Amino acid sequence: MNVTSDGSIKQTTYEALTDLLREEIVSGKLPAGSRITVADVASRYNVSQMPVREALQRLQGEGIVILLPHKGARVLSLDAHFVNNMYDLRGAIESLLARLALPNLTNAAMARLEELWQQIDQAAQDGDEKLLLALNGEFHRLLYRHADNPLALEIYNHYSSLMGTLRQKYGEGPGRLAEISAGLAETLLALRAQDAEQLSRLSLDICDRAKKDILNLMEQDHKIQAENNPDLTTLRLLKSGTVESKKTDE
Repeated sequence: MNVTSDGSIKQTTYEALTDLLREEIVSGKLPAGSRITVADVASRYNVSQMPVREALQRLQGEGIVILLPHKGARVLSLDAHFVNNMYDLRGAIESLLARLALPNLTNAAMARLEELWQQIDQAAQDGDEKLLLALNGEFHRLLYRHADNPLALEIYNHYSSLMGTLRQKYGEGPGRLAEISAGLAETLLALRAQDAEQLSRLSLDICDRAKKDILNLMEQDHKIQAENNPDLTTLRLLKSGTVESKKTDE
């Protein structure tokens, strides 16, 4: 994130604010239940209130905050259930986009996809996670642009930044880089064979593997935090309102 030494954002766009607030939420700096006020964010980063409002609207669209009338927003729980649902939706959309893109791919596009996969495979062998993920994103964006379905592509792009931020925090599990490369190699085979059904199945399977990996990493992280701080679970429940709601029900 482009932030100056005095804490202000160099480029005062709502995209920059969105990325920054998303990172704070995923990292836990803004935990579930926290209130985000427009005035506070604008003051912290020396920006006007308009881009702050736009950033909060974008984050509400991603499902990680809820806007409060005249009060800014409240951070929602970015828990395993939310991530599971997000990946299930992503899998369905990617399956659709891949199938729709198949008949529209040009020779030039296929050549570029092949080139990208070779770079991805090399990055996997080198253990270069950052490069691999960047190339993987480029591979999928190129493929899905040929689907000629702007609405489906918008939904796909909608959660890309959030998933990227999650990966920045949790990384990839053991063997995942090789698994990503192998999945794309199978994808290329299906594209060459013009096999729409296999392509659709592969897209679902690849998303499912990614989902299981990130959920496993999240669970491991939560266990480590709980061991280091036994009161953390209770604190999270209090901030999310779960404990309070249970007492009310009783």
